Amino acid sequence: MKSSKYSNFCLWKFDRFFSIKTKQRLQEKNILLKQADINMLYQEYFSMFLMTMLLGFILTIIPSLLLYLFFPSLNTLLLAILLPALVPFSIWVMCQYIPHSHIKKRAANIDRFLPYAVNFISTMAIAGVSPADIFRSFATIDIYGEVQQEAKKIIIELDVMGIDTITALKHALENTPSKKFKSFLQGIIGTIQSGSDLHIYLSTIVDQYMADEFLARKKNLDTLGVLAETFVTTLVAFPIFLVIIISVMGFFGGSSSFTIEILFIFSFVVLPIAYGGYYALIRSTSIEEIRNPHSKKRPSVKDFYKKNRPFILILLLSTGLLLSFYCIIYVLSYYKYMNFTTYFFFDVFFLSVLVFIGPITFYCHKQAQKQREIERRLPDFVVEMGNCISSGMTIFDAIKISSKGRYGRLTPEIQKMKSELSWSIPVTKVFENFAERMRSAIIKRIVVSINTGLRMGGMTSKVFIAAAKEINQINNIEEQRKSEMSTYTTVIIMSFFVFLGIIMILNNTLFASFFKSQSSTVKMAGAMMNKVDPVALKYALCSFVFTQGIGAGMIGGFMMDGKLSSGLRYSFVLGVISLFVFKFVF
Repeated sequence: MKSSKYSNFCLWKFDRFFSIKTKQRLQEKNILLKQADINMLYQEYFSMFLMTMLLGFILTIIPSLLLYLFFPSLNTLLLAILLPALVPFSIWVMCQYIPHSHIKKRAANIDRFLPYAVNFISTMAIAGVSPADIFRSFATIDIYGEVQQEAKKIIIELDVMGIDTITALKHALENTPSKKFKSFLQGIIGTIQSGSDLHIYLSTIVDQYMADEFLARKKNLDTLGVLAETFVTTLVAFPIFLVIIISVMGFFGGSSSFTIEILFIFSFVVLPIAYGGYYALIRSTSIEEIRNPHSKKRPSVKDFYKKNRPFILILLLSTGLLLSFYCIIYVLSYYKYMNFTTYFFFDVFFLSVLVFIGPITFYCHKQAQKQREIERRLPDFVVEMGNCISSGMTIFDAIKISSKGRYGRLTPEIQKMKSELSWSIPVTKVFENFAERMRSAIIKRIVVSINTGLRMGGMTSKVFIAAAKEINQINNIEEQRKSEMSTYTTVIIMSFFVFLGIIMILNNTLFASFFKSQSSTVKMAGAMMNKVDPVALKYALCSFVFTQGIGAGMIGGFMMDGKLSSGLRYSFVLGVISLFVFKFVF
């Protein structure tokens, strides 16, 4: 949140009400806004909300009074009293809530990125870079979340305001919302003032923060395990009993049409909302924000298309195929070559979902597999590069030797780097091209660390070895998540097949016997038994199982590795199985 014409106008109107003593007492509030990254003084912030409260009061009391004058009653009187009071009160609550909410969110983001940011700073310190130059380089990198914003504030004080390094770090220490980052800055200040080696302190703190990060992710996995258990109970076990109960109750003593409507409502409304809620909860435990941090700079349409060209083309192809199919159906129906029932469009909807998610999902999963294999092998390559350089080799010789090794899908990329170096392309540009091809924030951070170390000179071999720490840490976290969550994924997928099996057993026993005797007994049973449409029941159950397969596959796959493409891959397979069973077996 920044100053605007509206906030400046509000301050101009209300500034005379703030005395000098009041402004002095608001210094703590100003620090609060700095921690929340709200770039305005508190009197401006408060004036803006005060003006908004007045406008809200005026805009609500006039319509409320007019409503009471034209429709006098007790309800409109209460509305005329409560609404003008409730709206300003809500604005006041928002005024108090926003800074604390931003502080909490920024602190969590800083703590999440801090271990990897400190690893970069440690790498620069090993290369002999001064603290000011370290933060100056760090402030230009947009892949460390809110930690970069803290570094920018330090650099502004150093370069624009001319403050010395120690004072700038002390100001940052006061204004940061993260306790961990505050402790980190205190350590840097103490190390600089005592004249100790900064890289020794940073190397120690990196190991500590990496260990803390690993433990934090372990706790997240425990939370994820609880979510998985509740998911199996609420969205796997409960739907099984629900289908059995409402299907049987629809046959005897109740309304079969109402029962089928309930199944459709659960299939297309209740279950998707529930799956979306669980997806949001599980996503909060993912490290995708570290892999692909949100950039505040919006890319242009051209850059976005260039970066996601295969993805967009596959999506357009799937959409084109679906539109062509819809046109054919419309033409056949318009000229009455074929008469389509309502249930036919259910089949079209199911197929459309599979056609839409199938190609793009498998493409994204294939690309993610390639990227992750490269990231798993990258630390070995970087460490080998460091060892070769420490033995006296040049960068070109080190890459030349590494290109002969076996690094799986990373080997062709190393050979490309070797070819680019043979064309006299600078080594820093070669590494940048490699990061551009990989499109991975992790690889980009490693490349930035290496290139900065190469530009600054110093102990280049240690820069390579230190740069491998970050990706090893993330690989270990992902392996830990995959090994612990694969059991829950298996349970969720097996529960879907149990659910499908129960439906098939009901169909071949209870449903089959009922429909067989329905035509001969409905006249005699009369009020005791309702006539059930078997086709309607079939599509209601098919919708329920199809939605269950899509949702269970998405949650199960995403739970295991934090990739939506993995979850939708399972969804596609389970969706195909459910349609096949209901079209050819049910």
